[in-house]
Amino acid sequence: MIELLKFYRLRFASQLVRLHPAFLRDAKHILRLQQQRFRKLIKHAGRASPHYERKFAGINLETCGLTDLPILTKHEMMENFEDVVTDRTLRREDIQKFVEDPSNLGKLFKGKYAVAHTSGSQGRPALIVQDGDALALTFAVQVVRGSSRKRLVSPARLAIVTQRPGFYPSSFFFSYLPPELKPFLRIKWLSVFDPIEQTVAELNEFKPNLIIGYTSALEILAREENAHHLRLRETGTLEQIINISEPLPQLSRVDIQEAFCVPVSDRYTMGECLALSSGCPGHPGCHLNADCAILEVVDEEYHPVPLGQRGAKVLVTNLYNSVQPFIRYEVDDAVTMSATQCPCGSILPLVDSIEGRSKDKLWIKREGRYQDLPYYLFLAALHNELDMAEHQVVQKGVNRYTLRAKPLPGRSLSPDRLRRLVFRSVASEGLEKYIHLDIEIVQEIERGRSGKAIRVKNTFGPPPDAITAKSA
Repeated sequence: MIELLKFYRLRFASQLVRLHPAFLRDAKHILRLQQQRFRKLIKHAGRASPHYERKFAGINLETCGLTDLPILTKHEMMENFEDVVTDRTLRREDIQKFVEDPSNLGKLFKGKYAVAHTSGSQGRPALIVQDGDALALTFAVQVVRGSSRKRLVSPARLAIVTQRPGFYPSSFFFSYLPPELKPFLRIKWLSVFDPIEQTVAELNEFKPNLIIGYTSALEILAREENAHHLRLRETGTLEQIINISEPLPQLSRVDIQEAFCVPVSDRYTMGECLALSSGCPGHPGCHLNADCAILEVVDEEYHPVPLGQRGAKVLVTNLYNSVQPFIRYEVDDAVTMSATQCPCGSILPLVDSIEGRSKDKLWIKREGRYQDLPYYLFLAALHNELDMAEHQVVQKGVNRYTLRAKPLPGRSLSPDRLRRLVFRSVASEGLEKYIHLDIEIVQEIERGRSGKAIRVKNTFGPPPDAITAKSA
């Protein structure tokens, strides 16, 4: 066991060296690495995945360019899941049962695969499978490129302020911590639904070096620091704050940074490609890990948009997941790539801004106090319903919500099952007695002017005391 752990540590150290920005040399070197991995990926997918074998029929995989390949949608992937994956023993039903059991979190499926689900914030949820090599690379990339912490001599204390652990991507990432990294990291998990006084007390005692959380949670922590309830600034132990899952407006970034006097970075990732980008500790935006992934920013007709111009969607190619290949995978994020290099000097492409994920605010009244109700609370439940095509959560009153769900063609949805799934998630945060939920099975979901489904809508308005309303 000791020898195996030594092997893991040596392998991880080797990855850290290879992925260090100093070894990227220049943009031409990054492009060569990208093209080598792209070619290897598509040939492997065309050989080992029946679905890609069909999709790539007639295409010369030795010489084709990226845009010669067809696009993969989430719906297509999930409908053909067992033919998309390259391990012929993987079955969607088995994986689904595995992630439905919370006790499996952190365990490897079939003893070798880490599995997760996407949130479904852009429609239908998806299942994601990757092996240990892919997971180790993801951790190595974020350690060496996404953190301002340069020392691995003593364990770093990391506080995560999100939902409680689950199979959703931001939790999954830390639940499968590679054994070679465990000696260097201590983790404290805090729920956004815990009373803020409890969160403050635990953070003051833990004295984290790093904090990772949603923008809404980080804004609350900044207010607590400014009120001198939270005392991380005076301890001097906090080194960096990283935002995930929610948009980080520049004003929010500045407010959080001024409160704690440490770098605040943004990270644009998705469950299908957790190594997509690494946050820049010194400047807004994030660095695209172009040696690990390809990001195409396109318009509604899938034509590439110029640098500096906002796209309508992106096509993502994950260059390191050989078990479940994501090749030109369509995601409805409106991204702008910078036409200039990041001021920090990184030669990696700069993701200037990410839009398309902002949603109406939901809130809840608990024990006489108002707080934000993250949309992800519903998503943590809805990933278990794979017969659902679209959904919308509507707030219609104080603690009154309606879930509208549209089934896939030829499928049906059970209101009772949807209610059980949501309330299992709600109960994990101790909110079941506060939420009143109606379920509507519908044939269409309301869409905005862009044509995208509106996932969250608040028809009731802000809390009566919106100015002083607090989020846990």
